[in-house]
Amino acid sequence: MKSIFDQINNNEVLIYPENVTAVIKQIDTASFTNNQALNAFFPEDSFEEIPESHFDKVEIGDGNFIYHGDNMDVLRSLPDNSISCCITDGPYGLTFFQRKWDADVPSVELWKEVNRVLKPGGMVLSFGSCKTYHRMAVNVEEAGFEIRDMAMWIYSSGYPKSKNVGLLIDKHLGHPNRGGRVATASRTHPDGTYEPNGQKLDPYKTKSEAAKPYEGYGTNLKPAHEPILMARKPYKGSLANNVLKWNTGGLNIKGSWINNGIDPEGRFPANILLDETAGEFLDEQANISAELNSKGKNNNRSKRELNPSRLFFCSKASKKERDEGLTNDHINIKNEVIQGTDNDSKQKSKQQKINTHPTVKPVDLMQQLISTVTPPSTFNNVILDPFMGSGSTLLGIIKKGNNSNKFIGIEKEKEYFDIAVKRCQYEFDKCNKTAA
Repeated sequence: MKSIFDQINNNEVLIYPENVTAVIKQIDTASFTNNQALNAFFPEDSFEEIPESHFDKVEIGDGNFIYHGDNMDVLRSLPDNSISCCITDGPYGLTFFQRKWDADVPSVELWKEVNRVLKPGGMVLSFGSCKTYHRMAVNVEEAGFEIRDMAMWIYSSGYPKSKNVGLLIDKHLGHPNRGGRVATASRTHPDGTYEPNGQKLDPYKTKSEAAKPYEGYGTNLKPAHEPILMARKPYKGSLANNVLKWNTGGLNIKGSWINNGIDPEGRFPANILLDETAGEFLDEQANISAELNSKGKNNNRSKRELNPSRLFFCSKASKKERDEGLTNDHINIKNEVIQGTDNDSKQKSKQQKINTHPTVKPVDLMQQLISTVTPPSTFNNVILDPFMGSGSTLLGIIKKGNNSNKFIGIEKEKEYFDIAVKRCQYEFDKCNKTAA
């Protein structure tokens, strides 16, 4: 299979053509004169071409497809009962950083299409926000799925979005604005000057007497987890019969055992997943607690017992991982006319060196989820991600190194589509070189 760069250079990129539908015009001949009637039914008058939805499709390797287009349009083009499982990180409905694509959670109609293309017993894993998870879960259930569980991805990097109640009262009473959040409140004194003694001002310190009772009050807790919905498409008959017919319906418990070198047999996967920092913090606290409890006693506890993170999967988030594969190489999936500053239209290729997607998930985390819900690899599974973003789910599939697992990724935003293609092609080429 040619690389994506060879496909582009040789104009062999797989692009869905713009389809047209011939529609017969309704012509009122009752009011026609004789001359009008004689000339009324030429082909160009009788038929009108109406463009249908179209989308780009790029193939990575053999049988892995990345689509640029509306996910509803792409899903409608897929056959019934053709997808093994769906793993996705869709919109949370928070309008994150004012982005329109995050205005709402995935709709019931979207999940109905996912339900249609999934095999009976096929599993769905979908990330959500702690604020809007319930809306997503209701939509999934309304689309015909049965909710099986909710996993928690716990991390340490959440940014507090709490407003400072005391400083808001100060502002309301006419004192200079110090900012509404704790993160910005400590920069200056409420009157616009630094503390005379040069000390850092307490971010909760207020100016007015009315606000002083509310020093230290906020409006939100620090976010430290994202829920992951687990749902299953219903099946007829027994689970045993469904697994034998469709190879779907169960969870790969042994294949997703947690093994960090301490437990050779692995640990039964839990519905809590930690990032690396959260795991280290948990172990650190366990050791502190053990030291306090062991003072004056014989401490026979093993290292194994002092690492509770071994009970949970710990993803290894990497800063390098976001941008890996985004090099200076030119890539342009579909030629675009970009307006220059001199108003001259020029064909240009985009250079993308930085992953600009704001919610990139660790590939290691996605690999763990893939291991949990993917049927045995001998059955040529197809894994769907209808909200592909910058491609972390697809990278997880490629890094698993099993050519029997294929993927279909869909992304509407061209910027993220280009990033995902480059990341996936880079990882695919790297894995092939390693295998060779």
